[in-house]
Amino acid sequence: MPVRVRVYILGLNVAALVALGFTVADTRWRGRDVAVFAALVCCGAVTIEVTRRIKVVHGAVTHDMQSVWYITAAALCPPWCVILLPMLLAPYRIARMTRGVTYRRLFSGSVCALAYGGAGVLFDHLPHPLAGSATGTHVLVWLVALAGCGALGLAANNTLLLVAMRLSDPASPVRKQALDREAAITDLCQLSLAVLIALPAAFSPFLLVGAVPIVVVMRRFMMHAQLVTAARLDPKTGLLNAGTWQREAELEVSRAGRTQTPLAIAIADIDHFKAVNDRHGHLAGDAALSLISATMSALLREYDLIGRFGGEEFAICLPHTDPAEAYRVADRLREKVSLVSATQYPGAPPVQITISVGVASLETAHRTLDELIAAADAALYRAKASGRNCVILSREERLRSTG
Repeated sequence: MPVRVRVYILGLNVAALVALGFTVADTRWRGRDVAVFAALVCCGAVTIEVTRRIKVVHGAVTHDMQSVWYITAAALCPPWCVILLPMLLAPYRIARMTRGVTYRRLFSGSVCALAYGGAGVLFDHLPHPLAGSATGTHVLVWLVALAGCGALGLAANNTLLLVAMRLSDPASPVRKQALDREAAITDLCQLSLAVLIALPAAFSPFLLVGAVPIVVVMRRFMMHAQLVTAARLDPKTGLLNAGTWQREAELEVSRAGRTQTPLAIAIADIDHFKAVNDRHGHLAGDAALSLISATMSALLREYDLIGRFGGEEFAICLPHTDPAEAYRVADRLREKVSLVSATQYPGAPPVQITISVGVASLETAHRTLDELIAAADAALYRAKASGRNCVILSREERLRSTG
């Protein structure tokens, strides 16, 4: 692991412990706070226990709905409870859930402790007219104040995790994973559910028991959506996997045939990829795959489709693109990839990467996706035979351009 990542992880773990110490020393102890805290620990543990057999997609950003209990704790308990709650649930998750990376789960607990602990400190120090007791006409103001503090906690949590992911792998598509529409909806659901749970629990902590089934159902629903999304993606590159790309590309080819609009298919292959693995190791090969994926994705349009088609092959569908424009796009991808390098670990020598690309275009409404792929693959074979690191149009496009 890079030194910067180790320093960041250890620093946040230490910061969480220091924050816990300061808040404990600044707390007026009340038996009711301890009882509510114990109830929240039980709720979080039950949520983990009931959903512990749900498979987590490793390497992806997942949401376990525990933030609901952390935001609720910020409303009902003193700050030390909010900080200690995720620090207790993290080792319980390690002990009871399926195998995972221990330091990541502990780090996640520290991140939640700092993010939601900060939200708890903010809510605890708001003026009484904003965050006093949830009674009478003051209820609406109390709910708005809690929602604001909870939203800040969610934003801080996401930011701290994104920094860790970016430090660990600068080329990883973390923005796409953690800041997409699905993640925003999940955060909104967690915030809304926490606010709705906190209000009745402010009158009686026993009502927390009734919230557990709702959180469990939401957790299973969110995990289902995440698993469906993950099933569409290649785990090493974050691109569409071969099956998903082919299904979506077939729809684009069918649409282009009906509307008589241009479309092109490109097949890109990493040059001498086996030599990269043999000479520099598979970690360098994985880094090359990730870097090339991120580079090409950044240069394509939003409606273009790119997927990992094989071990070192990438398939690209370019709707509304004629052969000449498809050639320019493919050559721009080739040129940009040739300018970047991948490294296995900090200090390792850079690995020079180039790609060869074959391009075919939709000429008639009767040409199928399989025929386009075959034509692009044949052009790719000629690109490799021509010395690699080049773009070749299929024979049909070349004949038409010379005719």
